[in-house]
Formats: sequence, structure tokens, C-alpha cells
Amino acid sequence: MLTRNHAIREIQYFDKYRSTPDDALRAKKITDEEFERWNSLLHALQAYEEGEGIEVAVEETFSSIRLLRKVLTDRRIRLMEQIGFGVSSISELAKKVGPRDIKNVYDDLQILKKLGFITLEKEEKRVIPRLLLSSIHLDFR
Repeated sequence: MLTRNHAIREIQYFDKYRSTPDDALRAKKITDEEFERWNSLLHALQAYEEGEGIEVAVEETFSSIRLLRKVLTDRRIRLMEQIGFGVSSISELAKKVGPRDIKNVYDDLQILKKLGFITLEKEEKRVIPRLLLSSIHLDFR
């Protein structure tokens, strides 16, 4: 489940385009995936403001199981599990899942962030990973 604050932070990322999602897509300032994410965040936030819950679906398509496993490795899944339990920093996360090198954990977190599975929030001198999803569903078509 995506919180209101997470949605607002992600929407603020798109503020740099100084336009609507449609205009940014037409001007080729954003990809189709970024357009979908931005649009879904705006709709989710509007629903929240109207009294509904806030939930955003992240859809990723992989051409093969092999490619899926290359992106969603056991280590990255373990990171998401630990983030779900709550951690106060990347270094704490690295200790809980390892010990693993902080740089390698950070690199994995960047991939998970790009997929829209987590966010990295800066609080004082720490960067705190937060989970943006509550479940992952696989459809085999």
C-alpha cells in the first residue's frame, strides 16, 4: 500500500517537467512507463483526497522467467522482506541481510527503486528504504 506522503513525493519528482503527464509524454520528456506511473499516482492521490484508500499498481513485464529472476534475485527479495519489517538505514539493512557490502545493497536498492518497489527517504544523514508495495503477483500468459 502506498501512503499519501509517498505518492506526493513521487509526484513531486515529476514537477521538474512543469507540465501534465500527457504534455510531457507528447514532448517525449518521459517514457511510457513514467507516464503510467505519474498518471496512476495522480489518480490515486485524487481518490485519497476524496476519502478512498490509496493504492497504486506497479506493472512490470518480463519477456522470460530468466529475465525476471535476473531482476528479482533472491537477495533483492530478501531486501524487500527486511524493509517490510522496518529498518532505520541502509547500513542496518546490509547487516540484517548479510552481512553484505553497503555499496552492493545500495546498488540493489536503486534497481528496486527504479522498478517502483521501494523509495529511499533522506532523514538527516541517513537514507531509509521504504517499501511501496504490499504484494507481488505473477501472471503467466
